[in-house]
Amino acid sequence: MPQIVNIAIDRLFPHADNPRKDLGDLSELAASIKASGILQNLTVVPDELDNSNTDFTIIIGHRRYAAAKIAGLTELPCVVVEMSEREQLQTMLVENMQRSDLTVYEQAQGFQMMLNMGDSVAEIAEKSGFSQTTIRRRVKLLDLDRQKFQKAESRGATLNDYLELDKLDSPEDKNKALDAIGTANFNSVLKSLISEQEIRKKFAEWTEIADSSRRRRCKCHKVQPRPRRRRLLPPDS
Repeated sequence: MPQIVNIAIDRLFPHADNPRKDLGDLSELAASIKASGILQNLTVVPDELDNSNTDFTIIIGHRRYAAAKIAGLTELPCVVVEMSEREQLQTMLVENMQRSDLTVYEQAQGFQMMLNMGDSVAEIAEKSGFSQTTIRRRVKLLDLDRQKFQKAESRGATLNDYLELDKLDSPEDKNKALDAIGTANFNSVLKSLISEQEIRKKFAEWTEIADSSRRRRCKCHKVQPRPRRRRLLPPDS
C-alpha cells in the first residue's frame, strides 16, 4: 500500500495539462479544510526522481490543494507515485470524469490530448467508460469557437443542446447555433439554420442535374468534322 507523506505546500504545483481548468467556488471547501484539515490525500509525481529536494506535480487533488492554500495550510498529505506523461493525463481525466467535474468542452480537450498521445478511440472508451460515439462527438466540438462555447456553458447549455448541433453540417452554422444555445431562441434559430441547409443542398442537387444535362446535350449536338475531300488529278494526256 502506498505510503502517505506530508509535503510542504510550496513544493507542490498544479499539473499544466489538468483537464479541469475551472476549479469552481473554493470558499466552502477552504472553510472545511481550515476547520478539519485535509481528509483525503493528494496524489503527486516527483519532478526529479533522484533528488530528495525535488518539487512535485499534482495528479489528483487540485481543488484540495487550491483550497488548502486559501485556508493557510503549510503542508499536505500526499501519496508519491511514478507515472508516464500518458498515465498522468489518463488518471486526471478519468478521475475528474468519475466525479462529473469536467465541462463538456474540458472532456473534449481531454479526449483530444489522449488521442494526441497515441490512444485510439477504443482504448479511451475502455479507460474512461464513455462510448466511442460519445468520444467522437466530444472531439468534434473542438471545431467550434471556444469563446462561444464557454458563453453557452455559462448560460446553462445542456449536453442535449450540443447534440442538436449534429443536425448541422458546417462549422459556420454550428457556431451560429452556438450563439443561441441556452436562450429561448435556440430552437427557432436551429430550425432556421436546418432549413437553410436543406435549401442549399437542394440547390446544389439541382445545379448538378442541370450541369449534367447540359453536358449531355453538348455531347449529342457536337458537330462532327466533315470528311476532307480528296482532290482528283486530271488524267494523263
